Amino acid sequence: MKTALSVINMGFMRGLSAAYMEATPAINDWLAQLIEGDPVLKATGLSIIRERAAVGYRHLEYEKATDRYSPYRKMLAALWRESPVPSLEDGESLATMASLVHVDHEGASVAGALIERSGLSPKEWLRRYLQAYFTPLLHSFYAYDLVFMPHGENVILVLKDGVVQRAIYKDIAEEIAVMDPEAVLPPTVERLRVEVPEDKKLLSIFTDVFDCFFRFLAANLATEGILEEDDFWRTVAEVTRVYQESMPELADKFKQYDMFAPEFSLSCLNRLQLRNNEQMVDLSDPSGALQLIGTLKNPITKF
Repeated sequence: MKTALSVINMGFMRGLSAAYMEATPAINDWLAQLIEGDPVLKATGLSIIRERAAVGYRHLEYEKATDRYSPYRKMLAALWRESPVPSLEDGESLATMASLVHVDHEGASVAGALIERSGLSPKEWLRRYLQAYFTPLLHSFYAYDLVFMPHGENVILVLKDGVVQRAIYKDIAEEIAVMDPEAVLPPTVERLRVEVPEDKKLLSIFTDVFDCFFRFLAANLATEGILEEDDFWRTVAEVTRVYQESMPELADKFKQYDMFAPEFSLSCLNRLQLRNNEQMVDLSDPSGALQLIGTLKNPITKF
């Protein structure tokens, strides 16, 4: 169960909006049905932890006295989320994806320990992980204009003998968005639709995945002498190409949103927090608040 907390963390006051809770189960059901009906997503093993029910209290006097961002509108609410444990098969275990970049006092990472336990080569272990975690993000983007907030804490990995079997995404209702202005969505899911400028759409992968997670995982594995950074990014490029080659019907979108573009805009998350540590972004306009300063080289372009 998740409840509202009056603490500031990562640029948000951690409350729960009664207005958002109203549509939470429907949004989860819609996404679960989309995954179940899509052969590519199903083949990766992707699933979500559904938020099955939610409750929220609306205080009418506070609503009259405050704007829609006010934490006073998010003080009393809760949601009930499934447990991933019943989905496990014999020999499988769970780990938050954030654990992959944990490094102990001797400089050894969890990712490195899993690779050693698996008995696979580092590149093959990485490929299995990418197929489970990264391929669903690519397909969701290109096939549905659907983006997640896929950082380490929002993803659970299912492991067996150190090998990633599949990924489970969580924190669904407040974190996903549909960037297609013409997408046909059920009325209960309509709030997922957001307007994002064309040149910022791929930042959902370049920033959230490449810059904010893969960059650190690659550096840790290189520092430990397990996998060179070029080999890491070459594997990311290979998995990207394998996906694209398997979906020739999306060729136009692959050209329009080029995963192999030479560079991408640098989005500075710390600047968002420094500017306003209680409301980092407007969830209905996620691109409007971005602080873009310069560019970064795309690490998979040369591959």
